[in-house]
Amino acid sequence: MLVLALGVGATTAVFSLVNSILIEPLPFPEPDRLVRLTHTVLDGGAATVDLSDASVKLYQSDARAFDGVAAWRFDNGILGASEPGQNAIRARGARVTSNFFDVMGVRPVLGRAFAPGEDRPGANRVVVLSHRIWQQELDGDPNAVGRQVVVNDVPRTIVGIMPRHFAYPANHVELWLPLSRDPANSRTFNLVGIARLKRGVSMASAQADLARVLGGSSSPTSTQSQLTPQVQSLQDSIVGPVSHLLWLAFGGVLLVLLVASTNVAGLFLVRAARMQLDLAVRGALGSGLGGMLALTLSESLLLSAVAGSAGVWLAVLATSAARSTGSVLSLPRLEEVGVDTRVLLFAFGITVFCALAVSVLPLLRARGASVAEVLRGAGVGPAGGRSRDALVVAQIALGVVLVAASGLMTRSFLRLNAVRPGFDADHVVTSSVLLPFATYGPASRLAFFDALVREAKTIPGVRDVGLTSWVPLSGDHRDMAIEVEANPSQVNHAVAAVDASYFKALRIPLLRGLTFGAQDAARPSDEVIVTRAFAERYWPGASPLGERVRPVGGEWHTVVGEVGDVHYDALDRPAREMVYFPIVEPGGLSLVVRTDSREGEAVSAIRRIVRTLDSAVPTYDEGPLRQLVDNSSARARALVVLLVIASVVTSLLAAVGLYGVMAYAVSIRRRELGIRMALGARPRDVSHMVALAGLRLASVGIAIGIASTLLTSRLLRGLLYGVSPTDLVTLSVTPVAVFVVAFVATWIPARQAAALHPGEALRSQ
Repeated sequence: MLVLALGVGATTAVFSLVNSILIEPLPFPEPDRLVRLTHTVLDGGAATVDLSDASVKLYQSDARAFDGVAAWRFDNGILGASEPGQNAIRARGARVTSNFFDVMGVRPVLGRAFAPGEDRPGANRVVVLSHRIWQQELDGDPNAVGRQVVVNDVPRTIVGIMPRHFAYPANHVELWLPLSRDPANSRTFNLVGIARLKRGVSMASAQADLARVLGGSSSPTSTQSQLTPQVQSLQDSIVGPVSHLLWLAFGGVLLVLLVASTNVAGLFLVRAARMQLDLAVRGALGSGLGGMLALTLSESLLLSAVAGSAGVWLAVLATSAARSTGSVLSLPRLEEVGVDTRVLLFAFGITVFCALAVSVLPLLRARGASVAEVLRGAGVGPAGGRSRDALVVAQIALGVVLVAASGLMTRSFLRLNAVRPGFDADHVVTSSVLLPFATYGPASRLAFFDALVREAKTIPGVRDVGLTSWVPLSGDHRDMAIEVEANPSQVNHAVAAVDASYFKALRIPLLRGLTFGAQDAARPSDEVIVTRAFAERYWPGASPLGERVRPVGGEWHTVVGEVGDVHYDALDRPAREMVYFPIVEPGGLSLVVRTDSREGEAVSAIRRIVRTLDSAVPTYDEGPLRQLVDNSSARARALVVLLVIASVVTSLLAAVGLYGVMAYAVSIRRRELGIRMALGARPRDVSHMVALAGLRLASVGIAIGIASTLLTSRLLRGLLYGVSPTDLVTLSVTPVAVFVVAFVATWIPARQAAALHPGEALRSQ
C-alpha cells in the first residue's frame, strides 16, 4: 500500500500541475481566440521584441483579423493614504490601453472598465483595482466605485473592481492604470500586445494580415530593422517556458508509478504461485475465469483503493505546498493549481490501472498452469518465473532511464552553478525605491537618491553603495534601440542607468577607461559605458573608448569605459550586449549595498533611512542579491531534486523486486540446492549460481535501459546546460551504479543460499 500510495500520490500531484497550468484553458471567455503579438527583428540573429506605441496604433486602426488589439506594460505604483491613519503601500500595477478588459472579455464585479479615450493624455485620472486591494485596503466597501485614491501622489477615481481570480498580466498586479502612448514613438518596443481573433480566423491568417498592415504603412514602423510580425496563442506565451519541464516531470513520476505497479505485481505473482493449488482445485470443480478473476481482483482492488485514497491525500498536501513555494519557480497560473474533478478522475483511473496491473497478469499466469500438474505437485510448482523475471527486467530498465535522466540534469545543474554571473552577489543586499514624478522633479529626485546613498554609507558594516535601474537577475527587462556611429544599423540592446559606484559595489570589473562621475541634473552627462560583448560586436579586437552611440532619435554619447559582461536575464542565457547610461532623471532606482553586517539588519536600516527621508515612499524588492542568483536556477534545481528522488525510489523498487525474485527462487529450490550441496557443491558455488542468475536479469535490464535512454534523452535537450543528452560520463556511470544496486539485491539471497544446511534443506521438503 505504501509503494502504490507514493506512486499514485506523486503522479496525481504532478498531473494537477500539468492539468491546471498546461491543459486547462485560460479563465477568460473563448480563450482560444486570445493571442500575443510580437515581432522578430533580424539583427545578426532572430531576436524577438514587443510592440511600440506606433505599431499598437497601426494594428488597432488597420488590422482586419481581430475584434480588438490591446497593449500593456508593467508599472510600479505607490497607493497612498486615502483615509486618515492609513499608510502608503507599494502596489504592482499595469498600464493598459482603454480596450484591454474588452479584449480579455472580463468585466469588473463592481463599476466599469476604462472608457474609450481614457488612455489619452489629459484624460480623466481613473484606476481599476484588484479584488484583494479592494478587500484589504478599502475593507470591501460596496460603495468604493467613485471614491478617490492616491496613486504616485496623483488623486485617481476608482471606476471598477476586478473579479477575485482575475490575474492578468500577472498574479501580483493590484491596480490597472490607463496607458498613455505617443503615436510617433516607433523605436521603443516595450508594450506587450494582445488581441482577440475574429471567429474563424486562424493565427496564420492573422499573422499574414499584420504583415500586410506593417508592409503597407508609410510610418517609420514599417522601415525599421526588418520587423516580422508574430502571432502566438496567449496560453502558449504564458506557459510555454515551463511546459517542457512539467511534461518531463510528469513522465518521470509516471515511470515511478509503473515501476511501483510492476513491483507489486511481482509480489502478487509470488502469491499466485502459492495459490496455484487453490485455483487449480476451484478450476477442477468448475469455477470459471470470471469467478477466479473476482477472487483475485477483490484483494487487489482493496489494496489499490486504500493506496489510491492515501495517494490523493498526499497529492492534496503536495499541491498546497506547490502553491505556497512555487512562486520561487516562477510557475504561471499557480493560483489555479488544485485537486479538482479532472484530477480526481485521473487518480481513480490510475488506481484502477494499478489494480489491474497487479492482479490480471498473476491470475493469467496461474490460470495457464496445468491443473493436473499442479495437483500432482501438491502446490509446489513453477512460480511464474518468466513473468516475474520480465517484470524485474522492466523495473531495472526503467530505473536506468530515470537514473540517467537525473544524472544528466545533475551535471547540467552543476555546470549552471559554475557559471560566473559577472558580479559578486555575496554580502550584497538590494532595496528598490520609487519616487512619484508628481511630487519630485529631476533635481529633487537626484537630491533624494544622493541623500539616500550618503545615509546608507553610514550604516555599520557597509562598504560600498551603488544605484541602478536594473538589478541583475531580478526579472526586469530594459531594452532600447541603439545606433552606433560606426555602424548604421539600429539594434535593440539591453540598457541600464547606473551611478559611478555601481560597478564597485557589485565587483563588476572595469576593463578599460573610466566609470561615471557625479551627476548633475542641470548638466546631464553624455557618457556611456559598454560591456565587453557589446564592444566585441561593434569594434572586435579594438578599443571602444572614444566611439559614439545613441538611443535612436536621441543625443550622441561617448564611450568612456568598458566593463565585464553580466548575466542580467538568467544564468543559462548568454550575457547581454549592454549599454550603461548615467542616471539623469531617476524615478525608480534600486540600491545595491555591500555590507559586512547581517543582511537583514542592512535591509532594515535602509528601510528606516527611506522613511526618514519621506514617510510616504515605500521600499520594495528588498533582500539579499544571492537569493536572486539562487532563484535563477530554482527550476533546474527543482527538476534535479524530483528526478533524483524518482530515480532513487525506482532503483530501490527495482532492487526490492530483484531481491524478491531471487529470495523466492531460493525458497522453492531449497531441496535442489540441498541435493547439490549433499553431492559436494561448495557454498561458494551455490552462492555464485544464485548471484549470477540475478545479475543476468540485471544485465538484460541495464542493456534495455541504456538503449531506451539513448532514444529518450533528447527530450532533455531544451533543459540541459553545457551537457549533451548523450553525455558519455553519465551513460558510463549509470549502468555501473544500477549494477551495484542489483549486486547488493542478489548478494543477500545468494548468501542465504550458501548458508543452507543440506540435511535441513532436504527435511524441509
